[in-house]
Amino acid sequence: MQHLASLPDWLGAVWQRLQSMHDQGRLPHAIVLGGSKGLGKRQLAEQLMAGLVCTQAQQGHACEQCKSCLLRHANSHPDIQRLAPEEEGKAILVDPVRKLQPWLSATAQQGGAKVVIIEPANELNVNAANALLKNLEEPGNNTFFILLHDWPKPLLATIKSRCQSQEIGIPDQQLAQQWLAQQHPDANVDELQQVLHMAHGAPLLALQYLQQQAPALRHQSLVDLTAILRNQTSVSGVAESWVKADVKQRLDWWLQWLQDLIKLQQTKQAHLVGNQDVLKLLQAIAKKADIKQVFALHDDLLASLDSLVQRRNINQQLMLEKLLYQWYQLV
Repeated sequence: MQHLASLPDWLGAVWQRLQSMHDQGRLPHAIVLGGSKGLGKRQLAEQLMAGLVCTQAQQGHACEQCKSCLLRHANSHPDIQRLAPEEEGKAILVDPVRKLQPWLSATAQQGGAKVVIIEPANELNVNAANALLKNLEEPGNNTFFILLHDWPKPLLATIKSRCQSQEIGIPDQQLAQQWLAQQHPDANVDELQQVLHMAHGAPLLALQYLQQQAPALRHQSLVDLTAILRNQTSVSGVAESWVKADVKQRLDWWLQWLQDLIKLQQTKQAHLVGNQDVLKLLQAIAKKADIKQVFALHDDLLASLDSLVQRRNINQQLMLEKLLYQWYQLV
């Protein structure tokens, strides 16, 4: 039988806080687990939920053997509900929230708690959020809502005000690197450091990058940007290529490189550059580029990335062409 995986060390403090509140009868009926992607919010939510519905839990940990645990393993537990977008990148609509009402009014069938996991809660549209508000205020006896909030997209204030937030920060780099090495022992130290930097220090996202060979996509993005500056390829050709892959991922890495370029131009200190593998290119650009143009591109890139996160209806090809042309004009 598959048991829940042990929580990573960096989640230990949040887990202890939640268990302390539970032991004292102060566990909130609505909890927001917030943080950037790749920090283990889902693992924490699953472990908390498992302990709440288990009829023989010990110190918050599910026994994995009672009927309630067996039903959970089979994904057929009647006292667990999950709300998520029908498709990745889409909103959570109002109908699934409304369908919760009869279930919320009923008594738990297995004698434990009833738990609703909403992931990601910042994808609730306005109608869905409004339909959820009363349930968050009056959840019913032994009923808990666990909402996962993926930064940087904000959580609606009306939802957040009715929940208690538990924020999960970026773990210590050494701790994150040790964990990542255990999960992916074939990677060398340089590879581990690079993917952690690519993932802004989020270990699970870094692991995903390793598994999906994201460093190769990052390298190709860098090759494309270099080729544009050398007039070896066209802006439109690169934009057409980029729009077929993960645009948000590419823009995020590009933004990191621009931030390094700004550091280099303002301080002349090469050791402050986080992406050392891009250092020579950035030094060459820094000698020629006007700092005002660099900041303008940085701001436009940040705004474009925000538009993608907020799922605004924009023409991605035209957006990329505009940004790449600004990049070309730097030198």
